[in-house]
Amino acid sequence: MNWDPLLNEAVQHLQDYLRIDTVNPPGNEVEGARFFKKIFDAESIPCQLFEPSPGRGNLLATLKGNGKKKPILLLNHIDVVPVEKERWTVDPFGGIIQDGYLYGRGALDDKSMGIIEMMALLILKRESVPLDRDILFLAAADEETGGKWGIRWAIENIPSLRESEYALNEGGYVALNETGAPERYEISNGQKIVFQLQLKAKGTSGHASMPHSDNPNIKLIHALEAVTKWETPYNVLPMVKEFFQKMAPKQSPDERKYFEDIEKALSDPSFSKWLTSSPIYNAMVRDTISLTILQAGSKANVIPSESNATLDCRLIPGSSKENFLKEIKKRLGDEIEVDGRMEGKSIPPSLLNTDLFYAIQKIASKNDPDCPVVPLLLPGATDSRFVREEGITTYDFCPFRLPEKEIMRVHGNDERIALENLSFGMKMLVEMIKEVAT
Repeated sequence: MNWDPLLNEAVQHLQDYLRIDTVNPPGNEVEGARFFKKIFDAESIPCQLFEPSPGRGNLLATLKGNGKKKPILLLNHIDVVPVEKERWTVDPFGGIIQDGYLYGRGALDDKSMGIIEMMALLILKRESVPLDRDILFLAAADEETGGKWGIRWAIENIPSLRESEYALNEGGYVALNETGAPERYEISNGQKIVFQLQLKAKGTSGHASMPHSDNPNIKLIHALEAVTKWETPYNVLPMVKEFFQKMAPKQSPDERKYFEDIEKALSDPSFSKWLTSSPIYNAMVRDTISLTILQAGSKANVIPSESNATLDCRLIPGSSKENFLKEIKKRLGDEIEVDGRMEGKSIPPSLLNTDLFYAIQKIASKNDPDCPVVPLLLPGATDSRFVREEGITTYDFCPFRLPEKEIMRVHGNDERIALENLSFGMKMLVEMIKEVAT
């Protein structure tokens, strides 16, 4: 197959897609859905546009197979997070190419995934590849703010989605080390549970020139200090243990023994301090707490009567929400009101003994011999949590080769993707589909 013109086509499509402003809120994902519909219509691939709320669009395309096997769902989302335009070196909605990179909000999260999944359907259709299962493409709205008008609506209202055997979504990558060599293929088969806590401290308002002991800001600051200093206990899932075991051969001789038995290793204070200094590793082995919002006061010379804070907590699947909240309240004290909201259920990770996982392993070993394929407990939340609730085996894996510094551009300034990643991603995704659908 001649991939050069396919790459040029994918790049042009991604440029056009990045130029559609789908910042959520408000989303305006219907414009992204129309973008996909125009392309699928031109290729005679059946598709439907759904608009469950004005401006909130979802697009489902279906490449039909012979029905011998259940469908595979290729999932992506149209919406993107806001930008700080003054901190970008290029127009975040300009679709600009510089030095082999395509820049734009959504270049990694998640418009590039949508483009390579779309291109996979186009390629399979053009090549008349015989399929044993339907290939479903869903570009969803509202992922960045909880999925109400996207995957959650779609799962409830589009029956064909619930018939899927597998789903593939954003998440893990082919992680590169500092030299640019592939270190691991990260396949996320589970993710932590979002548990957001709203804190409120009440006190007595007054003139700032006369300080008093009932200042709600002071109460909240002391309570937050106690909570954010809490080192939550370690909780290592079998999939996390397997992650470190498969990474062990890549470590230095001194560190290898620790990775081979991560549970035992975490009892070593010096090693646990080193391991948890990595935000990614730390998030994989314990429940985490991040202070994300502080709100109090409106005038410099007025002591407010109320102050508020938000804690974004991420729990290991299987953790007790009740016990966690009890520990939080114990550290906050009696004067702080707490209201918690959990997004999604505590769903066990998807199994790995599947044709799709074996297909990824097979292709990875061909691309990068001796590079481990590891299960990843995803610290963040994706739409996959709602798909797994339906019993669908779901893997979060973007077939892009990325060093950590590029991954950190997700939700950041100057988000970008290397053009060569679009080529690599298309090739690998098409191979994966052929392995499990032909």
